[in-house]
Amino acid sequence: MRIAELDGLRGAAIFSVLLWHYFYFFPDAAHHPSGVLRNLYLIFERCIAIGWSGVDLFFVLSGFLIGGILMDAKGSPNYFRAFYVRRFYRIIPLYYAWIILYFLVLGTLRLGITGLSEAGGEPGAWTILAHFLFLQNLGFVTYSGIALAWFTSTWSLAVEEQFYLIAPLMVRIFSRRVLPLILSVVVIAAPLMRLFVRAYWHPAMSLDPAYILMPCRADALSMGMLAAYFYREASFRAFLSERFHLVCGLWTACLAGVVALTWWSPDQHSMAMISGGYTWLAFFYVLTLLLALASPGGPLAVIMRTHALRELGRISYCVYIIHQAVMFFVPKALPSFVVSSTVLRVGIPPIVAIVLTISAAQLSWRFFERRLIARGHTYAYLAAQPESVA
Repeated sequence: MRIAELDGLRGAAIFSVLLWHYFYFFPDAAHHPSGVLRNLYLIFERCIAIGWSGVDLFFVLSGFLIGGILMDAKGSPNYFRAFYVRRFYRIIPLYYAWIILYFLVLGTLRLGITGLSEAGGEPGAWTILAHFLFLQNLGFVTYSGIALAWFTSTWSLAVEEQFYLIAPLMVRIFSRRVLPLILSVVVIAAPLMRLFVRAYWHPAMSLDPAYILMPCRADALSMGMLAAYFYREASFRAFLSERFHLVCGLWTACLAGVVALTWWSPDQHSMAMISGGYTWLAFFYVLTLLLALASPGGPLAVIMRTHALRELGRISYCVYIIHQAVMFFVPKALPSFVVSSTVLRVGIPPIVAIVLTISAAQLSWRFFERRLIARGHTYAYLAAQPESVA
């Protein structure tokens, strides 16, 4: 059964990522432009400065949804087979098609068919082929050329796939009493792992390993799983309902921390983010998720159930994969006067890219992804036997 609020949260996550990648131009803290419009745009940039953390919301949602599915199906005789077949149909076909399309586009550009000269300086074929095994976040990939826009975002897919290798075993092996303790240890250990990696490991790669290694980002995934674990307890749901104002107060306090991070340290590679910022953001997103579920009539849940956010959430996987590559090519296809104008350049290309990205993702969902997901769901977990708490 689909939960409308979670679709909306997924839509909010991808919308946040789109805003950041398309409209944020990394203004210097001392930047003070002249003119009302430029100052308004600078304020807008300050507000979306941590839009990249939409990925952290995706991690929390993955932990909550996938962890919850695994907990519910723990006693199933078809546990591993159903899980991995469903994940295969949801993730692999579109992702592999995207990798293959890269080689086709690169070949077309090198043949000069399009008239664009953007095929130089590409990483080696073996580097790109490593993406088929979701290894691009392990410290050896450096992007250049088209690959920089085509594949940079896929580090988070690698994190989630590596999580999918471990989470089913954790849920299956550990008892219901032990599992939350293990997940809590992971939440505590992840910031320490990030600090260790930042201090002692400096591989030559395009992204900071403390930002993209799965153990370094496991706190958000584990917090999502913890939320799924507790939300399945009637007493916890009753607590959320009876102490709703208390939870709202905690959410407000966390929001204040998010605002502070946005204002003083929005860079995802800053020490504030590496040390505890990611964990703070993940906790904020967990509270946001729980508030949306605990109060279906509340303003947050109503917003998350809006048609636009739910539709965007439904197509978010394809949007996430393709959005940077679309933005890479759009300015090259627009008239030169648009690209040469500062005012036009910050507005028209991103808007065109959003329209093209969402349109392509809708077509992918309608003719490709939806049918694959339906195929995956023909593999049932079967009836699961309830596990004793003892």
